[in-house]
Amino acid sequence: MNKAATILALALVAIVPASAEAGALDDEYYRNKAQKHLQLASIWLIEEGVLTFRESGKEGIHRKLVDEWGVQIWVDPWIESDRYINAFWIKARGINHDIINFHRERLPSGIYEFWVVKIDGKDWSGVGSSANFHVARTDDIYGRRVILESSDQFIQEYTVDDNTSISFPVDDPRILYELQAWRYPENFENSDIDETRAEMKSDGSIELIK
Repeated sequence: MNKAATILALALVAIVPASAEAGALDDEYYRNKAQKHLQLASIWLIEEGVLTFRESGKEGIHRKLVDEWGVQIWVDPWIESDRYINAFWIKARGINHDIINFHRERLPSGIYEFWVVKIDGKDWSGVGSSANFHVARTDDIYGRRVILESSDQFIQEYTVDDNTSISFPVDDPRILYELQAWRYPENFENSDIDETRAEMKSDGSIELIK
């Protein structure tokens, strides 16, 4: 091998690992950016999503998500529906966030809600399955919410004041079927439903399997 060829070969050996490392760093950067933006968008949807939908529909939500965080809403929102109280589905870079209002209680001090954000990623996204939990309060079911408590562990009960608490309905088979706690075991470690599975039978009824 002549001198020029030797130099070229050594240069290529040096470039390939550097390029691979740069690619890995780029992947990590964009994955972290997408995760952060999806988290911010999820919080905004809990606090402002229903109000924005009432005032400007799906298009208003779409514009906010795209302009602010580069996040896409890919399923029509469900607002005050039979299946979900409220629900939004957003995605970015192969990562999906399902933001669902699972339970609501009306008290003299306001309307309290249990929200769950279920997170899943495509195989190539580098993101596994997890969940986040929020308790929110509002004075108007179509209005703005305030998040009172957040956790990466299942919130089964929330204390409103010294005399009042509210609970997530862990005895409702249909809600457990939608919640799918068995898919997020690390986020239900201290709950009574961490291994409870729910399956829909052919007649539409839900069977709980422990």
